Amino acid sequence: MFQNSNPVKTAWGSLRKGFVAVAVFSLFLNLLMLAGPLYMLQVYDRVLTSQNIDTLVALSVLLAGVFIVIACLDLMRMRILGRLAARFELSVGAPVLGAAMRRRVQGEAEAGENLVEDVNGFREFISGTTLTAFFDAPWIPIYLLVLYVLHPFLGLLGLAGALTLTLMALINNARARTPMQQAAQARGRTDALFRISDKNAELVHALGMKSDLVRRWTALQTDAHQHKTRAADRVASFSVLSKTIRMGLQSAVLGMGAALAVIGESTAGVMIAATIVLARALAPIDQLIGQWRTFLAARGSYRKIKKLTEDFAEAPPNLNLPRAFKSMDVRIAQAGPPLAINATIRAIDFSLKAGDILAVIGQSGSGKTTLGKMLAGIWHPQRGEVLLDGSPMSKWNPEDLGKQIGYLPQDVELFDGTIRENIARFSTAIDDAEVLRVAREAGVHKLVSGLPDGYETRIGRGFFLSGGQRQRLALARALYGDPFVLVLDEPNSDLDAEGEQALRDALLAVQERGGIAIVMTHRPATLQAANKVMVLRNGNQTQFGDKQDVLKVNRRNVLDKPTQPAPRQSDETQIIGAAL
Repeated sequence: MFQNSNPVKTAWGSLRKGFVAVAVFSLFLNLLMLAGPLYMLQVYDRVLTSQNIDTLVALSVLLAGVFIVIACLDLMRMRILGRLAARFELSVGAPVLGAAMRRRVQGEAEAGENLVEDVNGFREFISGTTLTAFFDAPWIPIYLLVLYVLHPFLGLLGLAGALTLTLMALINNARARTPMQQAAQARGRTDALFRISDKNAELVHALGMKSDLVRRWTALQTDAHQHKTRAADRVASFSVLSKTIRMGLQSAVLGMGAALAVIGESTAGVMIAATIVLARALAPIDQLIGQWRTFLAARGSYRKIKKLTEDFAEAPPNLNLPRAFKSMDVRIAQAGPPLAINATIRAIDFSLKAGDILAVIGQSGSGKTTLGKMLAGIWHPQRGEVLLDGSPMSKWNPEDLGKQIGYLPQDVELFDGTIRENIARFSTAIDDAEVLRVAREAGVHKLVSGLPDGYETRIGRGFFLSGGQRQRLALARALYGDPFVLVLDEPNSDLDAEGEQALRDALLAVQERGGIAIVMTHRPATLQAANKVMVLRNGNQTQFGDKQDVLKVNRRNVLDKPTQPAPRQSDETQIIGAAL
C-alpha cells in the first residue's frame, strides 16, 4: 500500500532510538562530570587539612579513571551521532532528489537553491557539537541543584545566571532569524549567477560579458555579505555578552563562596567546587549561543527539504499497463509549460500508428518544443490528453512510460559517467548487445571505438565532445531499449552529412520494427524518412496528413502565387516554405 508520509519527517523519526542511546550516554557523562568538583572538594577539605598524601594519590587515580570513562562515553556519543547523520542523509537523499526533479519538470525550481548543501548542512548539524549541547542542556537543573546543596545562596546565584543566559538565547534567536533568512536568499542569487557564468564561460568570453557579469556578481555578493554580516554581528554580540556574563558569574560564585567561607557557613572546597559546577551548568547555554547560526541554518535546511518533499511528493503508483505497441492519439485543446499563463499550443488533433514517422515543421516559436515535451510525457496538457494504445500518458507510471519513450531534446546533456552508462540510461542491468546495436544505429559506434577507452570512456558532462558527437550519443541513448515512441527535437541541428544519414537510417529502423518516430525539424532533409507531416503555426496545427498529400497542397499554394517559379517535384524546401 502506498504510504503518503513525508520521507524527511520519517527519516528524522527513524533516528529516535539512536537519540535515546545518545541521551543515555549523556546521562552517565554528565553524572561523571561531577567527579571533578567532588575531587576539588575532597582535596581542599580533607587532603589539605589532614596532610595525607595517600588520600590524595587515591583520589587522583580514581579521578583519572573517571576521566578515561568520560572520554570513552563522549567518543561513543559522537560516533553514534555521526552514524545517525549518515543514515539521515542516505534516507532523505533519494526522496529529495526525486522531489527536486519533479519540481524542475513542473517548472518551479528556484534559481540559486542548493538542496545538496541543505542536506549536507543538516547532516553536519546532527554529527556536530551543536546537537550535543541540546543533550547536555536538560542536565542544567541537576547542576543547579548541586549548587543549591552546596549552599542555597550559590544555587540561587547560579539559577539567576542560567535564566539570564537562556533569555539571551531566546532574544538572540528572535533577532538573528530574519537576517539569516535574508542572507541565505542573497547567497542563493550569487551562487546562481556564479554557476551559470561558469557553465557558459565560453559564451561570456565571446560576447565580452565578463566584466559586466563580474560587476553584477560583486554587487550581489556585497548585498549577501551585508545581510550575513548583520546576522553575524548580532550573534557575535550575544555570544560575547554571554561569555562576559558567564565569566562574571563564575567570579561572583567564587566571591560568594569566599565570603561564606569567611563567615563560617562554607569551606574553601565548597568555593572551588561551586565554581566548577557553575561552569559546567552554563556551558551548554554558552555553546548554543555561540553556535546559534549553525542551529538556525540547520532548522532552515530541514524545513526547506521537508516542504519540498511535501509539495512535490511522489504520486501513488498507477495500475501497471501493458507495453504500448499499436498507436498514439493526440487530442490537445490547450497546453503549455506548467507555469505558463497563456497556452503555447492549441487545437492539436492527430493519430499515429505503429510504423509512422511524423515530421513536425514550423517556425521558431510555433510550439514544436512544447508539443515534443507533451508527446514525451514530460508535461501534460491543461485540456486534452495524449494516449498510447488508448491509455492517457498521465495514467502510466513514469518509470514504465519512460522505458517506452525515446527523447532527444534540443539542448543535449550528458551525465558524469562512461559512454556505455550514458547510452544505457544508467541502467543497473546494462545490456551490452543493446548498447552496441543502438550505437551502430545512431552512427556513433565508429566514434566511440576510436576513443582510448572505447565505451568505458568517462565523458563527464560531454563538454570535450563536439555538438554533433553529443547529439549522436544522445540519439543512441534515446534508441536504447527499443522504445515504442521516439521524440526528437531538432535532432540534426549540429549534424554533418554523415550524421544526417545516420539519423535517417535510425528513423527507418524504428519504422521497420513497428515504432513511432516524431521529429521536430526545420530541415526538409528529414522529410525524406517521414511518411506523415504536420505543420504548426503560432501554436496551432494547420496541416496534418500523409507527406505526399501535404506536399501536394503546398505545391498548389506555390503555383497559385504568380511571382513564385514553379517548383520541382523534389523541391520540398520551397513547398514546405509555403506552409509556414
